[in-house]
Amino acid sequence: MAYENVRSTGIVTVEENNEWRYGAHTDDGTVSVTLNLDTFNTTDEALRNKYFTGLGDRATTIYIKSGIPLAKIDATGEYGPYDPTATDGRQNKIAGLLESMLTVNVYLSGLELADGANAGMRYRGDIVKSKLPVVPADDAVWGGMFFDVEDDVVTPLSEAKGAAASGGATTVTSASISDASTVGKNVLTAKDAAAARTAIGAGTSSFTGSYNDLSNKPTIPAAYTLPAATATVIGGVKKAAAVANVGAADAKAAAGATPTQAEFGAVVTAVNEIKSKFNTLLTNGRTAGFLA
Repeated sequence: MAYENVRSTGIVTVEENNEWRYGAHTDDGTVSVTLNLDTFNTTDEALRNKYFTGLGDRATTIYIKSGIPLAKIDATGEYGPYDPTATDGRQNKIAGLLESMLTVNVYLSGLELADGANAGMRYRGDIVKSKLPVVPADDAVWGGMFFDVEDDVVTPLSEAKGAAASGGATTVTSASISDASTVGKNVLTAKDAAAARTAIGAGTSSFTGSYNDLSNKPTIPAAYTLPAATATVIGGVKKAAAVANVGAADAKAAAGATPTQAEFGAVVTAVNEIKSKFNTLLTNGRTAGFLA
């Protein structure tokens, strides 16, 4: 749907052409941006006629056409017409379209926006790209969310370049990333690690990852060796070998004042086994290291 708004300056007739809009656009999908009027005031007469309407030798008021593709200026954050030949950031990406026609007063000192530098920018919607005041090339990068509706064919424009919008491959270069810093772009285009370090301002390093290559590292003492225990040195000892319990039967008290041979023999057997077990304990303790 296209609609027109005709205005008269008293010198020339101004016609606002909204044929670039497809269907009814509401206020939803617009944002306020600050325009840089100097970027519209070009010396290129053909381009100037695309930006402005109402131009004339005696015109005191002219108008910036609605639908002009806008792009962001890196240094100031202001917006001007998208221009692939610009070097101030406006060559990177179309941020949106100028929502409404703007009044510009013409003075001897130059041009001035009648209602201030703030203007509405549409960042999404269905449009007829071929009807825009300035038609971007097919390889232009679009931000926002725009769809070109031509002859009942809908083509997505946003974040797409010509072939990509038709389903082909997309070529993205570091220069086309509008919100990337200079450092970020230099990192993306770095040919090797040394160039990447240079891009971020980092130095070079020959560190191999080995602890021995570190400087000013603390002195690590030699591994501790546990000394053997002696009569004067506390040291390490081992667990002594097991010794079985005394297996001899318990000796019984003699029945009378004079023990029998059997009773005496039982005592001798128990004493001998105790001696054997005790000597084994002594031997095992010396072997383990806790007896001298």
